[in-house]
Amino acid sequence: MWMLVLVAGALLDRGRPALDAVRPESISATVRFLSDDLLEGRGTGTRAHAIAEKYVATRMQALGLRPAGEAGYLQQVKLCETRAQGQLIVDGAEVKDVLVAGDCGTPDRTVEGELAFAGYGQAGELPGLRGKIAMVLAGAPASLPSTQRALASSNEDKLKRLRAAGAVAEVVLTTPELEARRPWALLQRNFVNGQAYDADDLPPLPVVYLDLGESDRLRQRPGSRARLHLTQTSRSFESGNVIGLLPGDSQETIVYSAHLDHLGICAPGARDPICNGAIDNATGIAEVLEIARGFAALPKRERSVLFIAVTGEERGLLGSAWFVRHPTVPRERMIANLNLDQLLPAYPVGELVLRGAELSTLEDHVRAAAAELELLIVPDPVPEQNFFARSDQLNFARIGVPSACLWQGFSGPRGEAAFKDFRSNRYHQPGDEWLPAYDWEAAAQMARAELLVGISLLSGPRPRWKPKSPFR
Repeated sequence: MWMLVLVAGALLDRGRPALDAVRPESISATVRFLSDDLLEGRGTGTRAHAIAEKYVATRMQALGLRPAGEAGYLQQVKLCETRAQGQLIVDGAEVKDVLVAGDCGTPDRTVEGELAFAGYGQAGELPGLRGKIAMVLAGAPASLPSTQRALASSNEDKLKRLRAAGAVAEVVLTTPELEARRPWALLQRNFVNGQAYDADDLPPLPVVYLDLGESDRLRQRPGSRARLHLTQTSRSFESGNVIGLLPGDSQETIVYSAHLDHLGICAPGARDPICNGAIDNATGIAEVLEIARGFAALPKRERSVLFIAVTGEERGLLGSAWFVRHPTVPRERMIANLNLDQLLPAYPVGELVLRGAELSTLEDHVRAAAAELELLIVPDPVPEQNFFARSDQLNFARIGVPSACLWQGFSGPRGEAAFKDFRSNRYHQPGDEWLPAYDWEAAAQMARAELLVGISLLSGPRPRWKPKSPFR
């Protein structure tokens, strides 16, 4: 850390050509194009998403990035989509207000078993589940630190534990906290286009989601006999990751990522049926491209820098999961991942939230950059959002790459109000559109912060997991 502090004093001088290259008007223009109605919300695997892929690949080429996919800049992700319906019968009575997630398996089947309450689905809560249908609380205990809480909330990991314990299905119980963060109507919208999975990593169990009222009632009935009848239709399809590389003197590689996809046509029949995904996540893509412009402006790069626009994040972190299982750069060369997601350009940036950086010595590089830019490092003001487990940095961390999804925090009451307004009125809704009132200089501020962290990584110590990290 002492040597890194010495390096940090020179970061601004070293990074000035890169920081000066970042253009707020370019971020605005990119967001405006990607979130236009013509791109129909960039749904995974759609023609509109393919147009967005071509756009990003063309921008990468113009910035001087080398193709780093499997076919030029593209890596095709093989996917399976399923649209499911189902009934959950408990002691002979049908449970209302359920959503059933298909699994690309048998088109018509029935699963039966005794209901068993399994808490939050953590390792110490799973005895006696063999042959039973596990009722699991969404999320994780509030007593856990922010990032650990996010990791413990991952339903993908819960399913693996449930399967290992012998459960035959999972019923996800909505909690009051979850209902406040993600209302049932929002989950219903997310189910409009079915569920999708990487073709080489299908879910191990069928999953049923209950609304808050049914969750409260069913939680009181462990030991009841339940039957899940599931019907589903499935199809295979593909969608592209877009990958470009700026080579350096070393093959060790810093990875920047952001998801390109959004929800597509999310409200069929509505007056405005398109979820455009301006903030989620055209801003992330636009800022990654500006970060690439900054690195390209440097006269020297000791390490290489990889830029990935991943697909399928909204369908379950699918593009990044495929990439880490089928990397186009050997995983041992990847020294760190900085993932950009849901950056809201509505107020000046005065803070950074680490969101994963604290698990490794990547934190030292973030703190060095923040000090140079006079940004405060603050605790996550909304730990209940479980952000670390909900975006693509999670998959890089799972293969041992120190990762973070830095966030701008609130930076005061104005930022808090803007965040709450976005989450309530635009997040995963047709209202998430490009707005001229957005502060594109604030977006450039965030891009410069992420860029300066990467400049620290060019020649600084390779990040290592801290002793208590769950990924060590």
